[in-house]
Amino acid sequence: MARSLRAEGSAVIDWFAGRSFAVAPSAEGPTILIVDEAEVAALTIRRLWHTALTIEPMLNRNDGSTLVLQAEGSAVMRLRGTSARLEAGGALVYPAAAFCDVTTSQPTARIEIVLPHRLLDAPAALPGADDSPAWRALASTVNAILNGDHRLSVAAESALGHAIESLCASLVAGREGADAGASGFRSAQATFAAATRVLTERAEDADFTVEDLADALQVSRQYLARVFARHGRTPSSALRARRLELADALAATGLSVTEIAHRSGFRSARALSHARRDRDTRD
Repeated sequence: MARSLRAEGSAVIDWFAGRSFAVAPSAEGPTILIVDEAEVAALTIRRLWHTALTIEPMLNRNDGSTLVLQAEGSAVMRLRGTSARLEAGGALVYPAAAFCDVTTSQPTARIEIVLPHRLLDAPAALPGADDSPAWRALASTVNAILNGDHRLSVAAESALGHAIESLCASLVAGREGADAGASGFRSAQATFAAATRVLTERAEDADFTVEDLADALQVSRQYLARVFARHGRTPSSALRARRLELADALAATGLSVTEIAHRSGFRSARALSHARRDRDTRD
């Protein structure tokens, strides 16, 4: 599942160029890159260690987000309208369109999670390793995937991708000022991140509805529908998809279909079967 590479010199430039980034050494000495990378559902996860470099995009990107966990050393990220210095144990999220360049003056290591949608409309510092269990949980999950050589079923990979997204959403929700939504302000992206977290926590409850989701976020159903529409979904389809992911993950446990349905938020085995048929028909 994971791809590993150790590169030096021009091979480092080639690796980054293959991902539409230009690099240049920012200190004397050999240029070395050690990287592990994998695709998990719609996500790309990477663990990188490299010598001093400046990295900048070769193309303008308007979609997606990148969440960075700084593991060793430090990095200065120049983002549209701002810049941030990431120290070991720090975290940052930014929309792809905001990235200008990153410079390191010494060997550095970080984890990158590249998501297909925007988590926030603007770059934001996130709780670090000492501030949030989500940082360590996310790092441990990514490391476990990249350290293994597992062949996952489509259902298992989908559930794992959703788990990573949920941990990302949890880390984003814990940033400074995120609770401003309680007083009436929350961006659409922050609402989507919070909704993803609530769905993950409560989808297994068969009594949990879209109305309950809107109430938990203190927004109207109409606004919630508009937020999800930006991501090509509806709140009800996201809730059903999460329950199907839970059911798919439980399918290999040997439980009866009735018990799987009960544990994944469906009111009956028949309801679960109907939801699976609908999904398979659409796919």
